[in-house]
Amino acid sequence: MLKISVDKAKPGMKLAQDVINEAGIVMIPAGKELTDSLIDKLSRMNIDVIYIEGERNLPPKESLLSELQKRFEKITDQPTLLIKKALEEHIEEMYK
Repeated sequence: MLKISVDKAKPGMKLAQDVINEAGIVMIPAGKELTDSLIDKLSRMNIDVIYIEGERNLPPKESLLSELQKRFEKITDQPTLLIKKALEEHIEEMYK
């Protein structure tokens, strides 16, 4: 299962989880194949993210963190190091 933003949705993708409104009512059931009109409907419903069927093809987390470390190894100023920390947190979140 993949979590994606609605603006990244493409026709043919299948929902892995129900789309539920604020009242807890299922608006679009899991398993439904996305179409252009359904993607537009999700946007109009102010749905930000959806879960679709599939698996991530991510490189190993350790290689991403190692590459990040290499890119920032000569940096010492605090504002830039805050960016590094945010990127590390983002990488960690991707693998949850």
